[in-house]
Amino acid sequence: MIRAFSDLDLRSLKTMKGELVSAVGGTRAASQLLPTVNDRGEVRPLSESRISGYCTVSDMTRFMPIHHVVRLEIAAGQGIVSKWMTDRLVRDGTGTVGDVCDNDLRRISREVSDLIVVTDDALADGNICSAERAAMREAIRDLERELSTLKAKVAQP
Repeated sequence: MIRAFSDLDLRSLKTMKGELVSAVGGTRAASQLLPTVNDRGEVRPLSESRISGYCTVSDMTRFMPIHHVVRLEIAAGQGIVSKWMTDRLVRDGTGTVGDVCDNDLRRISREVSDLIVVTDDALADGNICSAERAAMREAIRDLERELSTLKAKVAQP
């Protein structure tokens, strides 16, 4: 059974949505990617303040609808929120972790390599932009996920 979201989970979810919005270029870019239709049938961008509310920990009354998450993840080319949700299943023990195997080390090595490549690319021009920072954060999250999986496996009796 999947464990209910704690307050920390909800705050983390808000943070991940903020990372997703950053990955598409910020609230202005996200608003253009999330059109809405008003009462008169006019298509308009979703307001930046609403998008900001979806990402702000101090506003726990608003959460981004899943179809907005999917649209932004497609635009970002990465499943930032989706990955966090999937990783949470393993972290809370509701997913299967299995036994330690050689592939664990291969996956960790691959994630370290990916982090090195992303970081090298970001440093190439001497100026790290927000998209490069988002890519680096994702590479770090991927590495942390693999390390957490291995840690869970070795924690078993």
